Parts: sequence; C-alpha cells; structure tokens
Amino acid sequence: MIRRNFRHDRSCCRLLAATFFLASGLLSTTAAHAQSNLSLYGVIDSGVEYLNHANNGSGSTVRMATLSSSVPSRLGFRGSESLGNGLDVVFTLENGFAPDQGGQLQGGRLFGRQSTLGLRSAWGQVDIGRQWTTTFRAMLDSDVIGPSAFSLASLDNYLPNSRLDNSLSYFGTFGGLTIGGVYSLGRDGAAAGNCGGEQGNIACGGWAVLIKYNAAKWGFAGSYEEIRGGPGSQSITVIPGAPGLAFTRSGDKDQRYHLNGYIKLNQIKIAGGLLYRNIDADTRDLHTNIVYLGASVPVQNLTFDSQVSYMDNPSFDSNPLLVVLRAGYAFSKRSTGYISLGYIHNSGSGPAYSLSGSSMAIPAPNPGQSQFGTLVGLRHMF
Repeated sequence: MIRRNFRHDRSCCRLLAATFFLASGLLSTTAAHAQSNLSLYGVIDSGVEYLNHANNGSGSTVRMATLSSSVPSRLGFRGSESLGNGLDVVFTLENGFAPDQGGQLQGGRLFGRQSTLGLRSAWGQVDIGRQWTTTFRAMLDSDVIGPSAFSLASLDNYLPNSRLDNSLSYFGTFGGLTIGGVYSLGRDGAAAGNCGGEQGNIACGGWAVLIKYNAAKWGFAGSYEEIRGGPGSQSITVIPGAPGLAFTRSGDKDQRYHLNGYIKLNQIKIAGGLLYRNIDADTRDLHTNIVYLGASVPVQNLTFDSQVSYMDNPSFDSNPLLVVLRAGYAFSKRSTGYISLGYIHNSGSGPAYSLSGSSMAIPAPNPGQSQFGTLVGLRHMF
C-alpha cells in the first residue's frame, strides 16, 4: 500500500505553479510550431459521504472524500513533437491532489499519477518513468464504477493505484488488438526505506503484461502483474485497514491474474471480470478471488451505473459482498453531479471490509458487520 503525505510542501507548490505558467506560455506558442503540441487538462471531483457502522462499528461518520469521489482529482500536461517519418517524442506529467485539503497524493510526489517520456510510431509506444501497470489498463473497459468511492478499491486498494516507478513499457495497438508490458527496476521509491528503490536485482522490482481486444460492441482483456519484496519493504495490504504481511525478501511475490470482458446492447454496457491474487510473503502464503459484474445505462443527460462484487478471502475468513448504485446528471459536457449508494455485507470472523477501503482513514465496521453509505458530489473536467 502506498503511503501518502499531506504535509504542506512549499517548494513543491512553487514548482507546480512554475510548471503551470510555463505550460501556459508554451500553449500560446504551439500554433507557430506545427510539429509539436502541448495540452493542459484536469479533473476536480469532490463530494460528501456518509457511512454507518464506522470506526469499528461505534457509530456513523460524515466527511468529505479525500482520495476519490467519482474519479480522482488531477492536473496534467501532455505533449508531443514530430521527429518525422512517423516518429514522435511524447510525454505525460500528471499530478494527483486532494480537493478537500489541497494536498498532494501518491506519497507527496509532484507528478505521482504519471511521469513518462517516450517515443511513438505506427509500431507502438515506448515510455520510461512512473506509469500505470497492466492491471489498471486491463480494467478500464470492464469496471463500470471505476476508481471511485464504494468501488473495487474497497476490496483491494491497490487496484486504482497500480503504478510502477523506474519503469520501461511498450504498448502497441494493431486494429482492435492491444499488447504490451511494463518492467520496473524499482517499483516504489517514494519513501526512504520503502524497499530501497532500485537495488540492481529482482528485489523491489516488478513486471506486468497485457493483451486486450476491442470491437465495436464487445471486448475482452487479460493481464498478469507481479511485484517483488525486498529489504525495508512496506507490508503488503490484504484487507484495507488491517495489518499487512511482511514482504522483506526478494523472493516474496504479490501476483494478480485478471480476465474480463464487456458487451454493448444498444446504449447499455454490461461488463465483468475475475481477479485472482496470490501472495508469497515472509511468514505465510495466501490467495484471494474477486468476481464482479456491472452495467451502465445512459438516458439522455442521466447515466445509471451499478456493480456487484464478491471477494473470497479464505485465509482471513473474510468474504465481503459489495453492491454499488450510482446516478449522474450531466449539466454540460464538462460538469456532472452524482449520487452513489453503497452496501457491503461482511461474512466470516476475520477483519471487516469497509465501503471506503481506499480512503486515508478507513472507517471499518466490526467483524461480520455490514455497512451502508451514500456519497453526493460534483465533478468538473477542464
């Protein structure tokens, strides 16, 4: 689980402001240079959530969402330059921030969501830097709720945060077929002692592969991802909010196998998938299984999303069933209001899962106790 730091960092704020004004200046000059372009984009998404049976079942809580309401808030810069003969230099810099506090996410990184530089041609794209793994890429079409509150992140909070530092990737799309992979020399260098960054061997590394196919009315995707432990590595999270597993040996593995698909029936999208996770840790090995099925139905300016997910976690005797409903109303192409309803039923004697399992402070119920929540928010894209 990635640590996040919300301390006010003046130097990072000044650097971000300078980057913003530099990008603004560059945007005004791109018209004179047809071979290059630069775009500024972003999302700010904020809401208020209510959860019952919070804080070990002691009562309810009302609070603003920090990490994600319907999607994570971000500010990004994306650009390219043509080198001729169909070859482009491309880059992406994307900052993640918490709209309720204004702080930076992803361990306090300035561009913690993405920081890549690469080359693109008809044969695909090669990037280096901090970037998404194949787990996130594989779920883009099948997870109708997405990286929001009351999502699959409540069952596995790595899913919306599956990125690798110090990584090299290749992805190519040929017709409807996309193939690719990512290899990291040091998967997480945010905090001193967190697996030691790049160690020059398999310790603290990671790699992942992807294959997906998209047609006009259907598609499927499959991915495999593996990250390794190492000296000083943070513990591996199995149940959000509960103590994790020691992961300090280079031979320790955290593996995720994912298979999903979707179909479109007129405007209705139905999608689902299977996610198998295997962990070989210092003191014990275990596995979990997640199955999910959802649907998205647009009706003029309204969009209705629903998803049912179930996790089998026999090693901890914790087996949550998660049901989410969301309705969004588009005031314009850029601004949307929404309301989400979530219910999680915990069975078993182990630690309970929370509806808000991907948040900074996880308001978990007692073992075997269910939880209900609502979230009302507003999203603006620019």
